[in-house]
Amino acid sequence: MHRLNILILAGALLAATPVWGQTPVPAPSAPADKPDVITLVSDLIAKSAGPYTPIAPGIWETTYKGKNLPVIRVRIAAAEEGVFFIVALFPRDKLALSQAFLLRIAEFNAEYDYVKLALDKASLNIRLDTHAALLDAATFSALEGQTALAADEAYVFVRNMLPIASP
Repeated sequence: MHRLNILILAGALLAATPVWGQTPVPAPSAPADKPDVITLVSDLIAKSAGPYTPIAPGIWETTYKGKNLPVIRVRIAAAEEGVFFIVALFPRDKLALSQAFLLRIAEFNAEYDYVKLALDKASLNIRLDTHAALLDAATFSALEGQTALAADEAYVFVRNMLPIASP
């Protein structure tokens, strides 16, 4: 989410810098009655099949059963104007971060354009990001399900690249 903040800041700086001969356009203001993203996601969750477990303010978790993973834990986080669906696949310390491994992750990301494998400080995750304003209950449920399905497929993809564990 830090990258999102940087991109928003960079966009704001670029938008605020007038180009020679152009008059700056004022930034649109948000309507006063616009619900915040946490309330919006909370309302979408209330309309969804669930069950959902609140983890922290703006973060929920639900589970799916996969073909390859017995339990897929999808975390839904609401922040700023975005909704983020995240599944932790492997602890980072269990991965051999070779050039070949990272290249295969990049190839996976090119093949699956709606979700991405993302490496953070703790784990390798499947992640799907969207704008909260684009979501209705059906889209929310579909994106959540697509994240779980992609996680189940990515698990096998990554597992097959890991070194064989010694007995």
